[in-house]
Amino acid sequence: MLHWRMKHASKHRTTCTPRKRIGNVSIAMTLILLGACRPVSAVMDSHTQSAKEHLAMTTPTTSNASPATHSSLTAKQALDRFVELIRTTNVVQDVTPDRLQQTIGVPINIETPEHYGYGQALSGEWAFSVERQIPSSGHPEVSLSFDPLPGKDASSKDICDPDFAHVTGALEHMGFARHSMRGEHDRWLFDYFERVGMRVEVYPFVSHSDTGEPIGPNCVRRVLLR
Repeated sequence: MLHWRMKHASKHRTTCTPRKRIGNVSIAMTLILLGACRPVSAVMDSHTQSAKEHLAMTTPTTSNASPATHSSLTAKQALDRFVELIRTTNVVQDVTPDRLQQTIGVPINIETPEHYGYGQALSGEWAFSVERQIPSSGHPEVSLSFDPLPGKDASSKDICDPDFAHVTGALEHMGFARHSMRGEHDRWLFDYFERVGMRVEVYPFVSHSDTGEPIGPNCVRRVLLR
């Protein structure tokens, strides 16, 4: 059984290094499954001395720790603030830990100077994470993702305000050119939006009836800023 331990709020940015990656869960999501942290300044000092030095963390021993109420967000707040981050960003390199913390409004956890983020549980058996990293492509990216809690049957309605149409409409209003990405058999995968210096990909969460027909509005599962 997974035990959840939510971070206590802090006026300072903190940094945590997870002991290992949990499946395909992002580092920011992993942070809400893990424990202790240390100040940002300590990480920066140690990174200067050795890029390979890490602070080991232990998994929490209880599951009844209370979330930090003044730093916890709703799904709507997280998505609205991420859209605002996109609106006020010229290139992805502009998204520093300080700027991410200021715009999203939560304490940002730093693993390395190039990899940082935040994660928390939401109501309705969901969790969200916001994460800045450099993947194998070598180009930095920032993402906001919603994922069901492990072993839970989450309903999309709990993450569907604003819905896919509202988010993508906001991007078009910002001047992004809209395109669709399709896969095998012309299956719709996601929509992407481009303007000079930036690309945004918005991945849908589509609910289906027992007969396989799409039902309800499409929701946002992930937003990726490149």
